[in-house]
Amino acid sequence: MNASENPGFLVRRLGSADRWVTPDMTAYTDEGHLQQVIVETPSHVSGVSEDAITARELHTSAGPADVCIVDADGTITVVECKLASNSEKRRMVIGQVLDYASAISLGGDIEFRDRWARAGGPDLALLEAASSERLNRNLTEGRIHMCLAVDQIDSDLRRLVEYLNQITRDDIRVTALQLTYARHGDLEILVPSTYGGEIAAAKARSSSTGLRWTKASFLESIASADDRERAIALFERQEAIDDRRGPKDDFWFGTPPTGGIFFHHFGLRFAPFQLWLNVSGVVMVSGLWTNYTAVLHHPGFAELAGYLGRDHTASATGRPLADIDLDEFWPIALRCAESINAGERDD
Repeated sequence: MNASENPGFLVRRLGSADRWVTPDMTAYTDEGHLQQVIVETPSHVSGVSEDAITARELHTSAGPADVCIVDADGTITVVECKLASNSEKRRMVIGQVLDYASAISLGGDIEFRDRWARAGGPDLALLEAASSERLNRNLTEGRIHMCLAVDQIDSDLRRLVEYLNQITRDDIRVTALQLTYARHGDLEILVPSTYGGEIAAAKARSSSTGLRWTKASFLESIASADDRERAIALFERQEAIDDRRGPKDDFWFGTPPTGGIFFHHFGLRFAPFQLWLNVSGVVMVSGLWTNYTAVLHHPGFAELAGYLGRDHTASATGRPLADIDLDEFWPIALRCAESINAGERDD
């Protein structure tokens, strides 16, 4: 909001008979001022809890994201800030928030944690184990929420938020946050309002995204008959294992469209790999050396990573299942499961 535009506030001291006056200041000093307000109180963003932590100017391959929020449950939100005085605000904020979210996802969890620390964010190691693993999955699966923070939401921005919610996945939340600001003497006034939260919640409720994959629904979603046969072969091998040493089910099923299916060999806690579908319905295989804090980059993943043409000390990008020789891959995966779970208790 321009400094000359009064947001409608009038102030006076409590109990005073003085006339109501316009606050001394009715605008942010700059976009950094708006960023700092969000960093200090991220719960103003729709869907973010009071336990969330933040990093400001998080560097990505696409440039610095104004504010990145990690909630206590491992949810990630990228916030881009623009003032109404910026004539390019609508086009810039949309392009930038999409660019930063995609760069964060593609960079993977190791890069994200490193850049979060470099940006001065609170220690992510303090997250609960389940939340840390969920954070990794959100990065792997591109589940990053986006917020457009401004000092004034107009009809054009509402239209853009509505459209982005319409075209994005049902598990992605796109919102706008308006933080109207004023200051009078040593008194600061902040009036937050949001747009898009109800739209995002409605699309999530009306979709099947909240339902996890089943073996049948996963197989039905595979584009290639050959891929489907290979996936079936892996499922059958897993179900044929009769040496159960842990309490886990054979499979852990993620949520469509990009959630993975984790193979818990021998019922052990840590799964060595997952199957997932890319946007073309192609079955991909990814190792899980970045998904569990307790066995992060465990050397037991080295053989599996090498077979997949990857490095177990780096990010775990996928490889098409069609490129895998199942007879070679399967015993390697079993050895990996035994190695990374060595010392785990069965209870």
